[in-house]
Parts: sequence; C-alpha cells; structure tokens
Amino acid sequence: MYQRMQKAVSVGVLFALTSYAWADAPSRAMPGGATGDQLEVLEAIAASRQARLAELEQRVAHLQSADEDATRVEIMRAQIREVLSEQDFRETLVPSMLQAGYDKGFFIRSSDERFAMKFQWILHFRWTHYGVNSTNRYDNLGLQRNDRTGFDFNRARFRVGGHAFDPNLTYFFSLTHAADSSYDVRSIYAWINYKLRDEFQMMFGQMRLASTRAQVSPITRYQFTELPFTDAVFGSGVGVGVRFWGRLFEKRLSYYLDVVNSMNAAGRTITNDPPEIDNNPAILLRAVWHVLGDNPGKEFRNQSDLDFHETPALDLGLHYSFNEDEYDQATMRLPFAIPNPRPGQGAFGVTNSNGMQVHTFGWEGAFQYRGFSTTSEFHVRMLDPRRAGRRPFAPWWLMTGEGGDTSFYGGYVQMGYFLPIPGFEQKIEAVARLEGLGGVDPGNQGVWMYTAGLNYFIDGDNLKLQTDVSKVHEVPVSSGTYGLANVNDDALIWRVQLAFHF
Repeated sequence: MYQRMQKAVSVGVLFALTSYAWADAPSRAMPGGATGDQLEVLEAIAASRQARLAELEQRVAHLQSADEDATRVEIMRAQIREVLSEQDFRETLVPSMLQAGYDKGFFIRSSDERFAMKFQWILHFRWTHYGVNSTNRYDNLGLQRNDRTGFDFNRARFRVGGHAFDPNLTYFFSLTHAADSSYDVRSIYAWINYKLRDEFQMMFGQMRLASTRAQVSPITRYQFTELPFTDAVFGSGVGVGVRFWGRLFEKRLSYYLDVVNSMNAAGRTITNDPPEIDNNPAILLRAVWHVLGDNPGKEFRNQSDLDFHETPALDLGLHYSFNEDEYDQATMRLPFAIPNPRPGQGAFGVTNSNGMQVHTFGWEGAFQYRGFSTTSEFHVRMLDPRRAGRRPFAPWWLMTGEGGDTSFYGGYVQMGYFLPIPGFEQKIEAVARLEGLGGVDPGNQGVWMYTAGLNYFIDGDNLKLQTDVSKVHEVPVSSGTYGLANVNDDALIWRVQLAFHF
C-alpha cells in the first residue's frame, strides 16, 4: 500500500510540474508578457496542484505511520505473551485464587486450574427381610437360623478426587462407614493416575481390580440393590499395585493390565513372620470393545439406560486373572461340594485359595437402546492345588481330597426396561436377573438365583428408590458385602433401598 501511494504522489508531482510549465510557456512567448487575468488563472491552478500534492504527502505519511504502529503493536503483544507465560510473573500480577461450587459434587479449585478437589457422599439406606427355613441345611448339623428383618446403612462412603499440578495427574480416595465394615471407618480406595495420552495411562495404589463387569461398574449406577451373587464367587475385589490402561482406535477399545500383590487384599508387604503377602503378584487383564455407540467408552455410565439411547449401544469384553496364592493375608474364597454329605447336611462348603494356583476367564456383553438394557457375564475358574499332599497343605485338598486340576463356572443375565407410563417416562424401570453356578454341587445340578424388582428414579441416579426380591434354594457362599448370611441358606431376600448420591 505504501509503495502504491509513493508512485501516486510521484505521478501527481510530475503532472503538477508539467502542467505548470505548460501553463507558463505562453506568457514567456507572448510579447509584452502575460495579462493579469492569465496570471490569476495560473496562480489558482498552481495553488490547487500544490494543495493536492500536500494532501497526497499527508496520506502517505499517515499510512506509513499506521504500518509502523501495527508492527510495533504486534511486537509488544509477542513480548507480553512471553512474559505472561512465566508462572512467577503471572502469580505476582494476578495471584491464584480459590473457586468453589457444586458440579456433581462439591468442589474447590484454583483459578489457574492447576489444582482441583471434589467431595462426594454415597448413602444407601436399606431395609432387608432375609427369610430362611428354620432347619436350613448349614454345615453344622442341628444349627438353626431365624428370619431377620431390619435397617442398615448398607453403604455410606465419603469420596475425594481431583487433580494436582496438572489436569492429567488425578487422584482418588474413598472412606467407608457402613454395615459391611461393622460401621468401622476404613479406606477402600486410594490411587493416583497419570495420563500420558488417551492411549496410555498409569494408576498406582489401592484400587478395584479389573475383573468382572459387575465389579468395575460404579457403585452409584447399580441396576439392582446388590450385585449378583456370582460376583461374590468370581470377583477379584481390591488390590494394591499398578495398572496400565488406555483407549485405542478412537476410543473404541479399552484395555487394562493390573499387577498387584494379591486379590481381595490390601495388607503390608514387610511384616513379622508369617508374611501377610506372598512373593507372587496377581495379574489381571481386561479388554472391552465398544462395538456400537456415539460416545465410545462412556455409553454405559449407568447399568440402566438412563440416557435413553436413540441409537443402539453395544459393548463386548473379556477378562483373565491369575493368582498363585502362597498364604496371603486375605485370599480368594472358593465354594466346594462337600464329599459324601451326611443326611440333612448342606451341599456346600467354603475354603480359601491358600496353596492354590487360580486361573479365571470371563466374557461379558452389554446393550442399551431406547430405555431397554441388558448385561450378561459368564465365568470359568480353574483350580490347581499346588500344595496337595505337601506341607503346608492346601485347605482345598484337605476339604475335598482332590489333588488334580478342577474347575467350576457361573454367570448371569439381567435386563431392565423403563415402563411407558404417562407422566412417569424414564422414571420407573422394571428389572429382572437370572444367575447360576455350576460344577460345584454334587451331580452338577447347578445353583440358581432369581431376582425381580422396580426402580423409581426421583432425580436420575442421584436419588432413586429401589426394591427387589431374590430367591435362591441353597446359597453357595456367604458374604456380608453381598448380603448373603450363611452357606447353604434356603433364602428369600426382599430389599428396599434409598440411594442418595451428592
């Protein structure tokens, strides 16, 4: 622009000088000189040309100054950006301040977003009727159990999570104070996670292990008041160690690799003899292929189809775990068939995995579409009593007399559907579940448990009322966490639960 204006001014000056010379030529050629009128005309023309020339020079100077100013402004902006990128100067200029509020939990965070902390409460208040036959077949003959009915805080948890120094460095800590821990306060999860990228992340600490789909589901998103009893048999619980995980192929494939001290344990490594933790780490692998869905990896935030998917969402997955148990502090609980039971005696006993090498395989699937949801899993557990016949003896071998490889299997399928009731759309869900365990009881007749219920979502999963009824002929494993009182109970279980999450 500046060069074009220079050329224009040059042409204007040349034109003005030429015109002046042309206008002045006749007067020099005229005898006696120019007349007064001619001189006035020539002076007016010259003045006009001179004013035009001055105007053009002024415009050129203005444009040149604007270009120089723009260059200076851009240089200053670059210098300001460089200075503000320095953390010390930025904090001096604008000190970091705390922000607070509520976003699916109460939070505080720094204004520079380097630190954040969120607090959440989980409260599950439950009424339970646990009905049994007064002469149920318990391991100890003649022992009788009465029905029991009452209230519990089945779950009362306080959770803290957030990030520190970098949004990619996250942490989580959870305390429990509920019936399954005799209302003692204890920690259940405590981990740190660093995300290098979506494809590769690392987690360190005490975590829920990557085993069954039911077990890794968020506790606030359960479709029933309790997880299937098969998860009490095949789930791996909590462990201390490291996890490598991530999402591949545009987040269509999620993978997890856990290396932990042992399953169902969080004891110390260095202790007085006998040791609490053996020298054999447990290893778990899990992979999930998000086959269908518009938001891979986040389609199944809830076991129920609260998102009311307009397009089908489908997950397929598998998992594997290995543990060679050399007398860990807390071990896996293994149901077994009592050999040659006496008349009236129950069919099952429960022992631990000490002295055993345990392999577990699992397959899973989940589907959601327009208020309908279904989840299913199938598991196989293979047992190798490594200390059969040699000290210290494997309890499994002492109880069953089996020294060779053996296995048992089980699984479940559960479904839910939001009832199309006018005024209560996406509020009331009917649910049903069938689960079974085989390969344990004599004759392989299998153990079956049937559950049906209703969920009323007052405010989504934040506040919901749930009720379900379960029937099992003979409980194969006891578990306070899963609400199963005694092995071999002929149980009818009715639960009503208010789940409150904030």
